[in-house]
Amino acid sequence: MENEIYKTELLKLGKRIRALRKARNKTQVDFELDCKINHGDISRIENGQKNLEFYTIVKLAVALQVKISDLFKEDAE
Repeated sequence: MENEIYKTELLKLGKRIRALRKARNKTQVDFELDCKINHGDISRIENGQKNLEFYTIVKLAVALQVKISDLFKEDAE
């Protein structure tokens, strides 16, 4: 059951990151250039398949020009 909570939260985080990226009209390749994270990894993040280090979360927030806390808000767009 504990693993399911982690999977659910990773999926929710990935969806919020994708929504924020798309709200800025950025492709994954554009986003890769902004945050210096391989677009394959961006895809895995957005699909909830990659666990994130704090450093990566900071890079994503900076590239999206949002506060770190905005990545974790349900209505982040």
